[in-house]
Amino acid sequence: MRHAPAILIALAAAACLAPTCSAQGGRSRGEAPKLEHLIHEEAEFDSAAVGHAMPYGVYLPLDYHDESAKDKKYPLVIWLHGMWEDHDRFHMRGGGRILDKAVGDGLVPPCVFVLANGGRTSMYINAGEGKEYQDLIQHDLLDHVQKTYRVRDERDQRALMGISMGGMAAMRIAWQHPDLFGTVAVHSSAVFPPDPKQLPPRLLQLSSRFGLDDVFGNPIDEDLWRATNPLGIAAGLKPADLHGMRFYFDAGTDDRWNMGPTNEALHELLEKRKIPHTFELVKGGGHAWGSGFKDECLETSLKFVGDMFRGDAVVGSVPAKATAPAGGDAAPAAGSNGGSKRDG
Repeated sequence: MRHAPAILIALAAAACLAPTCSAQGGRSRGEAPKLEHLIHEEAEFDSAAVGHAMPYGVYLPLDYHDESAKDKKYPLVIWLHGMWEDHDRFHMRGGGRILDKAVGDGLVPPCVFVLANGGRTSMYINAGEGKEYQDLIQHDLLDHVQKTYRVRDERDQRALMGISMGGMAAMRIAWQHPDLFGTVAVHSSAVFPPDPKQLPPRLLQLSSRFGLDDVFGNPIDEDLWRATNPLGIAAGLKPADLHGMRFYFDAGTDDRWNMGPTNEALHELLEKRKIPHTFELVKGGGHAWGSGFKDECLETSLKFVGDMFRGDAVVGSVPAKATAPAGGDAAPAAGSNGGSKRDG
């Protein structure tokens, strides 16, 4: 597959999460947004999966700590960051501002929105003792959040979101454990070719610099590769397995790491498997926090999540452009299987 080399470089360059997709070196940290509808806090918890405390961020509804709200429970969203990033990146790179506005505009109802920290190059994969990063999210963090915050425990009131490396992980966790989350919404996901042999030797030689040897081994463990790659997992999915899960993903036509074509391949495979989903190919869109993402795609995915929380969702529907819910229902998906593709 001719796009494979650029995909691995993408993970190395994870500047993907900078607003301009600039090089990693010299990138500013960004500014904390002024929030009007949410409270942002940081905390940590002890994780048996990685053997030490892990930090995280969390947005809470503005009235969360008020006496009048002490018995109220809220929907839960967990956000998974990209490679070489942490729980703070979403907040400092523009996500916090957009989430705050989305809550104010009614695109998504007040919720507990958790910013996970999954390690800088972990791929959120269980890679041995002290490096069980998938368990960090699906067990330790989820258990901690449920015990610490007033969150609802119904599946349709939980969503998993992510970007790049985090998008890959969100798909994997949700598809392998469909009882945990009712909605998945991800951007520029790291979708690899199904056969690692399609990666050229030069890229394999560089993989240790990116931490991929620690995750997949050297030589690559092909069973692990297929078991953790969205294309490998999707090949065995059946609609009945997902119990009506809602799934949104997007990728840009100008993704400099060429993740657009592999995400399109995933879309085509899901259509073949008759898995309801929404795929948006964003014309002119870059990778992750690149062009078109913050001002359009994140709002769209937040509305997608909000529709499920409010009970307005139709499995496989195409999300309307990000406008307040009163603007009308989302357009139906194209095709009988619920899959859809749009140019943004």
